Amino acid sequence: MLIRFNKVIVTGLILATSVSVAETNGPAACHIVYDAGSSGTRLYIYEQQDKAWLEHEGPKVSALADPVREIRGKHWKDAESVTIEVVSALDSIKQDGPVKGDKPAWKAFDWTKHCQIKSAGVYATAGMRLAEQANKERSVTLWASLKQKLAAKLGPTVDIEARTLTGYEEGLYAWLAVREQQPDDSFAIAEMGGASAQITFPCAKCDENDPDTKTVQLSGKHLQIYSYSFLGLGQDEASHSLGFPTSCANGIGTQQSGWKAQDCANQIQLTGSKGIRDPYDFDGEQRGAHEQPPIAQADSNRWFLTGAFNYMNASNIETYCLKDPKLSEEESFCFRSIYPEKYLETLKIPVNSPKMNVSWTQGAVICKANSCLEAATKTPPLCRWLDKGCLP
Repeated sequence: MLIRFNKVIVTGLILATSVSVAETNGPAACHIVYDAGSSGTRLYIYEQQDKAWLEHEGPKVSALADPVREIRGKHWKDAESVTIEVVSALDSIKQDGPVKGDKPAWKAFDWTKHCQIKSAGVYATAGMRLAEQANKERSVTLWASLKQKLAAKLGPTVDIEARTLTGYEEGLYAWLAVREQQPDDSFAIAEMGGASAQITFPCAKCDENDPDTKTVQLSGKHLQIYSYSFLGLGQDEASHSLGFPTSCANGIGTQQSGWKAQDCANQIQLTGSKGIRDPYDFDGEQRGAHEQPPIAQADSNRWFLTGAFNYMNASNIETYCLKDPKLSEEESFCFRSIYPEKYLETLKIPVNSPKMNVSWTQGAVICKANSCLEAATKTPPLCRWLDKGCLP
């Protein structure tokens, strides 16, 4: 019954023949994915039916990184309660969420009745990369505790992962999610989150020895894909990592006669002598890297914008810059109204590229079901945010 499903996602990657007879006659194969972002942890359950993934979006609970970083009122002593809250979301999704407006925050989905759970992944993004930088020991403890709780909840037959995604994976998964709505692979994406920004595209001409170029396995074929994440260039973090220009202050237009948005953009310094600044990633043992993406070598110059780019709106400049929004400077809305376009222009990505509202969690499931990075196991994506390599 369609009423059970939040979203139907048709995919050409998962062939109907890959579903066993037992699965088609019994409970559907399902994959659990948590998007452990910088502002919170959102539960998704993807239910496979023939060539479609049925997406069930669940509750959003506390951010895993908060007790590690001790921000937003959380302390390390709260880590246990946060991991319990994350696992408990699997119980909460069985009932409708609290009503907001005229509909529930999420629709009930009892996965214990409708699913045979194949895998469960708690995947963190940029917020947790920063947490791991700040305290590796706490992060290792948190991940181990969470994985243990999920295993106890779901049983020994479920493939469980609990870790921070590499920037390569985050960009690739977003690209795979966009791919589901495209007729071919000839496109590139730019994605922006709160703390990081990713660009991803197929690149047959790229150097196969480049650590940011990997062979990805899709539908029985292999595709060489470049993917890079700039840690610190997300819309919320950039004003801290790049420095906060005085010409980007909230309500600056009421203070400086003749102020223009370009005045703010000109003061945002995204480039260095070696390329685009990557403020929080490591270059060897030194924090602060640079990358010059090989955009000219991309297989296609057809771009899509995802994530925070969906909220670019010229009217925000009037609201937050030309007028006084009565906000503290910590809420850098004028800066955020101008910065995404400046970022795209710096990378020479068309600002008027189509926007796509997709979730990288869908791409994570597609990759998992297709073992899409199996060919890259000898040289896995790098954990650039750590000076000594990925956590154990």
